[in-house]
Amino acid sequence: MKVLLRTLVLGCIAGLLFPSLAKAQVIVTGQIADSNKLVLPFATVTNITTGKHALSDQGGFYRIEASRNDKIAFSFVGYLSDTVRVTQATGTQTINVKLVVASRFLKGVEISSQYTPYQIDSVERRREYGYLLDQPNKPLAGGSTPQGAGIVFSPITRFSKGERQKRQFKKNYEEMEREKYIDSRFTPVLVNQVTGLKGDSLQLFMRDNYPDYNTMRALGHNDFLYWITDRYKAWIKK
Repeated sequence: MKVLLRTLVLGCIAGLLFPSLAKAQVIVTGQIADSNKLVLPFATVTNITTGKHALSDQGGFYRIEASRNDKIAFSFVGYLSDTVRVTQATGTQTINVKLVVASRFLKGVEISSQYTPYQIDSVERRREYGYLLDQPNKPLAGGSTPQGAGIVFSPITRFSKGERQKRQFKKNYEEMEREKYIDSRFTPVLVNQVTGLKGDSLQLFMRDNYPDYNTMRALGHNDFLYWITDRYKAWIKK
């Protein structure tokens, strides 16, 4: 009897001193895609209750810790965010999410000739992923898990799964921004106007002459038109 009473007392004390330990944890997992079943890699998953973040992987799969009744938000640039509530108290809860495409323009950003669609989308992408992009990379070894943004990365070395995921995301983000910039200028409409190409011929030409980022940044609009013309002349001679 004394042993049972002591156990109950210690349990109550532990619950008072360490309430976070007394709260059961749930692993929420699943896949994030859109209505066309296109998976969304590096979508942001946020436990609104705790402030912790996670990212979906290349296959759109995510994993985040939560407790019962926690609110989990899912967001991806260009899509409407979605929020769900955790209903399980323990174990693993699978929640597959389908996001809906949103309006391309940012609320609060004045749409005028001074902003291109690329610039507006770029601002939105930077806002969406700023909490992660602003986190410094860890040194080769040592240090502690950053807590400022609330993103879950551990253990402490740069070779951990979380650290590798963060570094890969930053690399992918930079490559994506460069590709988005190129695509915003090297468009089928513009190439068609300059070359007269259509259909498969237009696609082949654009595939064979896809410009690099540095070229696009160095060329003004008129120079870029000359660049397309020169590439077209060389391409039709092949």
